[in-house]
Amino acid sequence: MRPSILAVAAAAATSLALGACGTGDAGGTSGGSAVQGSIKTGPGVDAGAKTIRVGDLNALSGPAAALGKPVAAGHQAYFEALNARGGIDGWTIELAVEDTGYQPQQHVQAYNALKSDIAILNSFGSPTTKAIQPLFGREKLVTIPASFDSIWGTDPAVAPVGTPYNIDIANALDYATGGGAKKLSVGIIYQNDEYGADGLRGFEAAKQSLGFTDAGHQSYKPGDTDFTAQVQKLKAAGADAVVVTALPSATGPIVGTAATLGFTPQWILQGPSYIEQLITEDGTAGAKPTPVAAALKGAIVTSFSAPWGADEAPGMQQLLADQKQYAPDQTPSIYFALAYSQGIVVEQILRKAIDSGDLSREGILAAKEHLGEVDLGGITPAVTYTPEGGPPSRNTLITEIDPTVPGFLKIVEPAHNSDTADAIEISQ
Repeated sequence: MRPSILAVAAAAATSLALGACGTGDAGGTSGGSAVQGSIKTGPGVDAGAKTIRVGDLNALSGPAAALGKPVAAGHQAYFEALNARGGIDGWTIELAVEDTGYQPQQHVQAYNALKSDIAILNSFGSPTTKAIQPLFGREKLVTIPASFDSIWGTDPAVAPVGTPYNIDIANALDYATGGGAKKLSVGIIYQNDEYGADGLRGFEAAKQSLGFTDAGHQSYKPGDTDFTAQVQKLKAAGADAVVVTALPSATGPIVGTAATLGFTPQWILQGPSYIEQLITEDGTAGAKPTPVAAALKGAIVTSFSAPWGADEAPGMQQLLADQKQYAPDQTPSIYFALAYSQGIVVEQILRKAIDSGDLSREGILAAKEHLGEVDLGGITPAVTYTPEGGPPSRNTLITEIDPTVPGFLKIVEPAHNSDTADAIEISQ
């Protein structure tokens, strides 16, 4: 039986009511709608109790748990804080979290169990969200992925938060090569799935536009632990810089293997390749440095969230206050910050749907499509949703690893844009 978690671990006695709630659909079937009072409702909405149920398919176990846990905590903290401030015009958000272990089949099973009793969905991961994409598309269920796959911008049911992987990598390579002025040899090591493939698409687009020397494409399977062969090939090719499209559990061994072999390229980490625990053992300042911390100093990270406590992000102070009250054990994490930004997007979509008097699946989808620009307080670059679709952003927050600053990242380009990235066409 799959794990079923209706709250983030260790978050008992929260202000969220996490039990099953009634919906506006008397028959309880997925996608149905009804009118309750002055508002049209659908699955996951109880107008009498003024509650809206939000699903959250996450990775609290498995190879991506180090990322999934702070994402789940960020969602939890945001909605608890929102409810404590009166919710959305008196509407309370109920959060239902399911652990799918970063396994596509478990993700499908959990989705089918939740779909008839949620109004909107958070979904962690590229391969897992792709597995349910045809299902939530048929349901017209608005879904916010904790993933930056480029195809999300082409699906009207998806509300992506963050710049697509391929655009991020194109912008990062434009930055690293000075717009092509530096004649570097660049390689890439990537996870052999859709996540890695999208990073590779950005690499190829940048190579064509910027004219750097291709030092080779090295792939690995999720779960691999030995990267000696891939690193040796990149070293032998004379790579000056290496793009890493991986999970942090692979980034550490990749960089560690390179250091052992005396290979010290400019590392360029695609956002999910980084986690604070790569620098110190528990991800906090003052903790014991990891064996790869020194080798990662100066690495470029296409971060999807501003560094923890960044003064440049006006929304960061509210995030820190809510984290302190509702997730006090959370260490600095760009994944927590991403999830907090996703909470802002969910709130704004639902707020627009409430204002329009339509919380049915169709009403929530229409609210998302006509939301326009959403200011995320600098925590994450602003996103824009229109009926025409497309990437929510083409700007990249470029940071460098600096073990001396909170969160170990410093901003070097808050919104880097390039002709290379602008020329990338997003299609199914």
